[in-house]
Amino acid sequence: MEFVRQEAFWLLWVIPLLGLLWVLGVWHQQRMRSRFGNLRNLKAISRISWSGRGWIRGGLFLLSLFLLAMALAQPRMVSQDLRAVPMPTDVVFLLDISPSMYANDMDPNRLGRAEQIIQKFLLAKQPQDRYGLVVFHYTSVVLSYLTQDPQNVLVYFDYLNQVSEPELGSNMGSALTSALRVIALDDAANRQKATERRRVFVLLSDGDDNIGEWIEPLARVVAKSIPIYTFGLGTANGSYVPLVLAKGKPMKYLTTEAGVRIISKAQSRTMRDIAELTKARFFRGEDNKQVNQAIEELLLRGRPVAGYQAYSVRQDLYERFLWAAFVCMILGIFI
Repeated sequence: MEFVRQEAFWLLWVIPLLGLLWVLGVWHQQRMRSRFGNLRNLKAISRISWSGRGWIRGGLFLLSLFLLAMALAQPRMVSQDLRAVPMPTDVVFLLDISPSMYANDMDPNRLGRAEQIIQKFLLAKQPQDRYGLVVFHYTSVVLSYLTQDPQNVLVYFDYLNQVSEPELGSNMGSALTSALRVIALDDAANRQKATERRRVFVLLSDGDDNIGEWIEPLARVVAKSIPIYTFGLGTANGSYVPLVLAKGKPMKYLTTEAGVRIISKAQSRTMRDIAELTKARFFRGEDNKQVNQAIEELLLRGRPVAGYQAYSVRQDLYERFLWAAFVCMILGIFI
């Protein structure tokens, strides 16, 4: 137990003085009683109290004063509470920026929806978490290495939204290779702390991989026990594939040799396979409920515990002392 205002303890010195005065008063009262001789003769005209009543009342009043002084000192009960320390998480986003991601079967388009999902992750970021960003089409580029500043990721969205001619191709294998390089470089720079962090890949794509080189890099990801959570973008009905954009609006579409526009549909099978092989989960990007569930699982409820930290918990007790003093005072009055 601790006391916040220990200067209030000086009031305790008053209690012995008041106790002495009370003792003198009780002694004087008993002395006066002894002069009457036999007090039974007074029962017919007066109520004769028990001789020990004065001592009990005095003890209760003095106890109430003691409790009031203790309450003014603001006592606190100090206890230790163990709280789980969540493991810091490194999330590397693998963002598909192939032409099919500019299809407008989602609002504002598939790429815009993927950016909204990433922004939700950024809002749920814990202080020690770090995020990285890899974009890919026929090849991949690391736009942001692991950083605690989410603005480093957001700054590239403006650039992606101003692209006028998206590069053809979708190579998930190249994206996985770049993501592994991000982890390898961070491990080399922070070798001692590498095992203290959790690594997660988040793949956002419509699943339309037309290169097919993801098997070997995926095996390396599985060997490192890095889960890949996947978000499928696009709808089953699909949409035309833009080739040329002006201020974000499609001006030219991908067509067959006969001039027929090609429709790109969501390919969830590949995305599901990648997630299942890495012991992760697949989520539908258009479903806000699933997106929130994914963030809860990755960053909140499903986060591993790195250890436990002891915290001092202080509980105020002055109210209990005040109530005890009040009860003693009431008893002293009515006894």
